[in-house]
Amino acid sequence: MPQTVSKEIVELPAEQLKKGVYVSRLDRPWTETPFLFQGFEIESDEELETLRRLCKVVYVEVSVAEAEELRSAARKKPASAPKQDEPPDSLSLLSANPAAFVNKVPVKDPVQLKTELTVAESTYGEAKREVGAIFDNLRRGGGLDVPHLENVVGTMVDSVFRNRDAMGWLAHMKSKDDYLYSHSLASAVWALAFGRHLGLDKQTLKSLGTGAMLLDVGKTRLSTELLRKRESPSEQEWKFIRAHVDEGIALLRGAPDVDERVVTMVATHHERFDGSGYPHGLKGDEIPLLGRIAGIIDCYDAMISERSYAKARSAYDAVRELKRLGEVAFPSALVELFIQAVGVFPTGTLVELNTGEVGIVIGQNRFRRLRPEVMLILDPKKQLRQEFTTINLLTCDGNMEQAEPAFWITRGLERGAHGIDPKEYFL
Repeated sequence: MPQTVSKEIVELPAEQLKKGVYVSRLDRPWTETPFLFQGFEIESDEELETLRRLCKVVYVEVSVAEAEELRSAARKKPASAPKQDEPPDSLSLLSANPAAFVNKVPVKDPVQLKTELTVAESTYGEAKREVGAIFDNLRRGGGLDVPHLENVVGTMVDSVFRNRDAMGWLAHMKSKDDYLYSHSLASAVWALAFGRHLGLDKQTLKSLGTGAMLLDVGKTRLSTELLRKRESPSEQEWKFIRAHVDEGIALLRGAPDVDERVVTMVATHHERFDGSGYPHGLKGDEIPLLGRIAGIIDCYDAMISERSYAKARSAYDAVRELKRLGEVAFPSALVELFIQAVGVFPTGTLVELNTGEVGIVIGQNRFRRLRPEVMLILDPKKQLRQEFTTINLLTCDGNMEQAEPAFWITRGLERGAHGIDPKEYFL
């Protein structure tokens, strides 16, 4: 009969973790981490990296003998050893070396997209109503209720932790409402998706999402006629529009209990890496990390949105433009991380395949971003298919000896192309 090995729970500094150790407890709530299970054996370098980034100490389950070895090692440590600083958070590490985050393995979503969409639709709808009410109040000269807005963002954070694509799907489905608050809501969604990909905790995500939602809050002080003008603004009108940054800062400074990170995002989201931005012409590392993140988010959603003076681009074209702007308007490593987070062909977008068929992207392959999962809607003649077949472009390559795969995406399509509304096929 096999002998039962006695186990003990031992506190261990995160930097001393290694693969094969069973993690029983963390120094923070499990819900503030991307880990699916409360207790697991460390199997990969990615899990090690995430634990070391998020935790100062963890509690591991080891044998009695191993526990005594750890305690003995701790007793032998010189008493005069300098106290170690608290490990930097994800934003500090990202600011120091964004390239180190590129190609990190994402933690699996605990809830499937289709399951989360039902909850996310309700959450998104409520957030949309709340944001509209807050912005309408500001337009009437009222004040800004940031804590209330943070509560709205908090429900969105919970959804993104369950499934990173559901909120993004809904943001892509946004109707042609008032651009100001629809853009603000969508920007918060992209910020949360980006932050989740980076492994940020829930509280940091809430601040990031709130800041993204308020990037253009200063525009509530501009005339609606100017904001809805169908022609491209004149140079004089651009001066008024650019003033929305200072107006936004003033609104935030006049509101109680505002996280300084939110103010930073609003103040610097129009600064550009090459110094061509405004209001201060900051460049390179002069722009705070949160300002660089905010600029990418703001630019991306503006490109995929229908504006009074510009037609919406497809998500694919917007991503290509962001790539072109790497090291010009934005740091290339951050652009790459953002694209990893939302996808080259984001979930919920329309695409056309080499066969002529048209489908909806319903799932991502995070490290083969050109080969997502697609639900086919139209046949090669652009007629509605009798059955909506789902294919995974990563695994449906046909004969593996062929130089080319059997299926691939030739282009992304604008929302509404061929009369298709993705919401009708998946919600």
